[in-house]
Amino acid sequence: MNKNLEPLRDELIGLAGTIGESLGLNRTVCQMYAVLYFSPEPLSPAAIARDLRVSKANVSINLKKLEEWNAVRRVWRKGYVRSLYQANDEPLQIIMDRLEFGIGKRLALVQTTLNRVASKLPRNNFDSHTRLLRKRLKEMENLLQHITFFLGKTTGRQRLSRKQ
Repeated sequence: MNKNLEPLRDELIGLAGTIGESLGLNRTVCQMYAVLYFSPEPLSPAAIARDLRVSKANVSINLKKLEEWNAVRRVWRKGYVRSLYQANDEPLQIIMDRLEFGIGKRLALVQTTLNRVASKLPRNNFDSHTRLLRKRLKEMENLLQHITFFLGKTTGRQRLSRKQ
């Protein structure tokens, strides 16, 4: 790579880590994706480790995670015994999939908790605290339905990509 471009590339890789971390993702995972995304050719785990100054074990573990997310794929190259990796070139798809997954898990937790609390409310008690709690639970159920509806709309979206 052109030595003049390396600082710019490194800045983008750092940005990927910062943005990913702000979304609750692992900084190193996001930086690894960025290293591969900005690389003109597939890289070995050792090359990624050298570039980020992290251990090969760390790279190996996080490559598995990136493969699970369909963010990277192994590629074969004639003359190479070791695995090489290449980034999926549609970061928006990866981000949206991760956000959907994360939000879906949280919504399921909210729904489970609301159901559990509602089932434990006294049925024949109509004091002001119980009425307020029932009212708030109903409002939260309504909010959850709106969020689920909105997510259903976005889940059915056409996949956006840089190629469109």
